[in-house]
Amino acid sequence: MKLFSLALVTLLYFPALGAQQVAESSPIGYASIEEAFNELKADPGAGMQEHEGWTIFNQKGDGKYVLWSFTPLDHPAHPSVIRREVVKKDGEILIKMDALCNSNQLDCDLLIEQFKNINERIKQKWAGSS
Repeated sequence: MKLFSLALVTLLYFPALGAQQVAESSPIGYASIEEAFNELKADPGAGMQEHEGWTIFNQKGDGKYVLWSFTPLDHPAHPSVIRREVVKKDGEILIKMDALCNSNQLDCDLLIEQFKNINERIKQKWAGSS
């Protein structure tokens, strides 16, 4: 019973600590898709655009280019977000991709495959322009 009380007090008095631990364990660095969206929308350094229902944010800095793609409402994998970090290293384009998908496994897998194909096209295009 003492352990339960201690856990309850910890959760009530230190909610930010719990949220920080969730964000650190999240593949995208935010505890939820909604939190990521709201933080990016409030960030003046994050450019926002809409494309075919997708909300896309881009961030540039520290030699990195980060693209955030939020699924449209009618997408089978909605709500989901894909975070891609594009880096040019030793003349090669590298794309690190992370996702947070709150749909069923099949739709999430299809979304990841879709973005893997997009990433390959980006790499080929950038490699051709070097």
